[in-house]
Amino acid sequence: MPDRAASTPSDALRLLVEGNARFAADKRRMGRVDPDRRTELEGSQSPFATVLGCSDSRVPFEHVFDAGIGDLFAIRNAGQIVDDIVLGSIEFAVVALGTPLVVVLRHTRCGAVAAARSGEPVAAPHLQFLVDAITPSVEKVRTIDAELPQEAIGAAHLEATLRQVIERSGAVSDAVAEGRLAVVGATYDLATGEVTIDTVVGQV
Repeated sequence: MPDRAASTPSDALRLLVEGNARFAADKRRMGRVDPDRRTELEGSQSPFATVLGCSDSRVPFEHVFDAGIGDLFAIRNAGQIVDDIVLGSIEFAVVALGTPLVVVLRHTRCGAVAAARSGEPVAAPHLQFLVDAITPSVEKVRTIDAELPQEAIGAAHLEATLRQVIERSGAVSDAVAEGRLAVVGATYDLATGEVTIDTVVGQV
């Protein structure tokens, strides 16, 4: 099994922050993607971070964090919605793979957030499910600002998503309480390429 790049929440977060700084500055080193690395990973994996984020094609996790294959356990869907399948995937990473960090990553100008903000029904029923999952964050922002700034809704949805991950998964909350795991909420700016850490739950 290859050595884990980071075994503590603080080391994992540091690697992600440093990798994103290189990406944003266009000074990427790129994590390993070579044939020898593929061979190392044939029998097992040991990612140092789990990232739950949007499926948006403009937010490729390994590029954003200047990581290689085997470094990140990636979970993606439109609007980074939490359901039982997503929680099961996170728990697999935490329990079976021992990742010390979970990052919930939103991005600016999210189409799913914009659809929820509009309040208009969408034609596809499964897409409506995504929109409905974000609607509580729209209503939360509405009580503060009737103009409904899109990024405020996105930030509220990020916090709601992060809270669901911790509150609905005993495996996650136990690992945080024991100091084995931290859960981080972060925002990726499509224009600058920079990731901002918004919330940290756990010891880093």
